Amino acid sequence: MMEEARNYILALFSVPIAALTVYSLLRLTRNFTYKNQRARAVRTSLIILIASGGLYGMHWLGKQSQSGLKQAEGSLFISLALYALTLLALTYLFSKLRQILTEREQLKELAYRDTLTGLLNKNGMDHFWDHCKPNEQLAVLFLDLDRFKSINDRLGHHVGDLLLQAVGGSLKQFSSKGKRHIFRNGGDEFVIVAKRCGRKEAEQLAMQILEQTTRIYSLERHELFVSVSIGITLSHGRIDPMTLLKEADSAMYSAKQLGKGRYTIHKQGNTLKSVNWAGSSKAN
Repeated sequence: MMEEARNYILALFSVPIAALTVYSLLRLTRNFTYKNQRARAVRTSLIILIASGGLYGMHWLGKQSQSGLKQAEGSLFISLALYALTLLALTYLFSKLRQILTEREQLKELAYRDTLTGLLNKNGMDHFWDHCKPNEQLAVLFLDLDRFKSINDRLGHHVGDLLLQAVGGSLKQFSSKGKRHIFRNGGDEFVIVAKRCGRKEAEQLAMQILEQTTRIYSLERHELFVSVSIGITLSHGRIDPMTLLKEADSAMYSAKQLGKGRYTIHKQGNTLKSVNWAGSSKAN
């Protein structure tokens, strides 16, 4: 009974050795062709060493588990061949699993990305709210392009799409992994959600966005001056996505009514502060 238990434990130990060997081989062969000659030589040496070590380890465990039995002639070759086949089978299974996971991530990325601008879309925004901490400090900036409808109607949807791509490209520089998330809300509306962001930092971010996006865009044969209106709101206590978006949207419309090309902050009690790109402010 003890001998059977020992053999069983030794057989179990060979499984993680095989898995670790296969995982290491897959990691080393990843993007192998894109490496320079020296890196490929180093990786090739490591691949040989790891594969040899994995085969030897599996063989040693197999030999230990069969130490009480008489080894048949040629058993070394047979056992090594079986171990090699095991590694090949595991390599194939791991590579297929990695391919499936990669395809899954690509489909997920497509579902969460806006095809026109490459920014996160409404699905991405819903995913963000679903995984947001309930009491996290957030600043929500609601952006809308000024005079976009007239440009789109006058010059056509193709030029309008080019303008959205250009503005989306300018906004990408303000993205920060784990801290700032940028979404295209639809049409010419964009939303930026900044984590751990207070009022002062939110205003600085709005001014930077105005400086980068308020300019002349050269699109095909057209020179178009475009500005952005921004509404800002800050979370207070438990996060309510619908309320935050509604407040930021309302502040953005106030910015448009006060002259466009500016940001307006929503405050409790419907008190608003508006600041244009030049820096002058107006409160009401």
